[in-house]
Amino acid sequence: MFAENFLYSFFEGTSDTYISENDRTFEYKFTAIQYLSPDSKIVASYFNFLQASDQLTFTIEFGEGSPVTFYSASPDFVDFEARLENEYSFQENEPIIVTFKIDKQNTENTISIYDLEVFTKTIEKLTISQSFVIFSRILSTKSFINFNVLNLDTSFNTASLFFVNPKSSISVQEFQDRKKRIENILTVSNFTNIKEHNLTPDDFKFQIENDKYSDLCKLFSHYSSVLSILYLFDITTLNENQLEFKINGYKSIKGTIDASAIVKSEEDYYTIYNWVYSGGNLNDKIGLARNIISLHLIENGKIELKGNPFQSIQSSYKVYEKQNIKQYIEIRNKISDQLLDFNNRANKVIETFANGFQKSALALISFYISVIVIRVLSKGDFVNVFSLDSTILSISFISISFIYYRMAKWEVLEQKKRFQDSYLNLKDRYTDLLNKDDIERILNSDKEFEADVKFIDDKLKRYSKLWIYFLIILLSTTVFLFSIYNLSTLLDTNLGHFFFEKSCDC
Repeated sequence: MFAENFLYSFFEGTSDTYISENDRTFEYKFTAIQYLSPDSKIVASYFNFLQASDQLTFTIEFGEGSPVTFYSASPDFVDFEARLENEYSFQENEPIIVTFKIDKQNTENTISIYDLEVFTKTIEKLTISQSFVIFSRILSTKSFINFNVLNLDTSFNTASLFFVNPKSSISVQEFQDRKKRIENILTVSNFTNIKEHNLTPDDFKFQIENDKYSDLCKLFSHYSSVLSILYLFDITTLNENQLEFKINGYKSIKGTIDASAIVKSEEDYYTIYNWVYSGGNLNDKIGLARNIISLHLIENGKIELKGNPFQSIQSSYKVYEKQNIKQYIEIRNKISDQLLDFNNRANKVIETFANGFQKSALALISFYISVIVIRVLSKGDFVNVFSLDSTILSISFISISFIYYRMAKWEVLEQKKRFQDSYLNLKDRYTDLLNKDDIERILNSDKEFEADVKFIDDKLKRYSKLWIYFLIILLSTTVFLFSIYNLSTLLDTNLGHFFFEKSCDC
């Protein structure tokens, strides 16, 4: 007993009536035959067990007399001794009833444990459902807890519960995946008590054990297996020690068992659970696990497993992976072919625009050549090729070519938009078969697509400039040649005289 020097300095001939410890309290009740009238200084010297965050209430009753209570919040041993002596003088030889209670506080991820064996026995007396409520409360806002255990020789721990000596300087590794595992559990299993029992099997699976506390290790191992079953089966309910389950695999099986009873297959269940929730495609793995578990149940309505179910799961998963790899390669090749098609589409989009420019340029050049040839053949010279009629026709053709340019450019921009939408639809189409990381890796983080879009933009910009420059040059040349040979003729017209007279008036 951690406080025996303190307690037995007051009494002798003690007899225990009740002892219990959980995360919130340590409570010890006993009766004594003889009160020893201790010296207050000696009692104070033994008062060295209480942890700084906790509070002690120590109450002594002599027969039917008024209880005398000591509070650690205001420790005055001299006054306590005086009150005890005064009460004892009236109730000498009466039975003595003692209540020793410590109220604990959960501060900075730390809870005190004064007697780990008492703590273990207290938990063992509870139903599994009650125990899960306690540990859910402990971990409700934390990802790990330090249990500071008085007089502990060797530290030991699970993924989230650490049993350490208060004076040790052990480095605690926080269970980073705890929240993620609970989220995954919620997506693939239907445990009706998950809100009250928000725990994972890893919370009770010891990573480092202590043989001195084998009872606690066995108890926690059982809890870990029960939780593994709850999260591997499709539908489960835990009521005190009664576990109802249903599993839909190759066989559909349901039943009710006593969850407090240990079965031989407990380690198998945790091994399967850990594999299912340790990465990869969760839905595929849990489905495969349920199929194999349903085939390995010894008896319908029970949870005992036969053979080596985990090995069967591993073998089945390898076959599944091979099939998936083949399918994955087929999908990857299909996407690669579609990417090549996108590259060809990008080339065709700009080729159509370039062909439009070539046809427009060829038509205009043909027109200008015909005008020149007709002029040379009819007049026999190369003077005044662009008459008023020829010039108007030339400007009309140039305008038509410009309108055609605008339509062709609009068409390219529309094709570019369709090209981009088709690519995004391609990515969305494969999200049911591949995860986003796989899609991004196959598509090389959209680098080829972005290169195609840039190719369209660059080519469109260059051909647009070339088309516009070509039209400007033709228009400028036409107007210039017409002006050289026809300016005087224009001035001789009524319109020309009108403008000429106006300029003279100025």
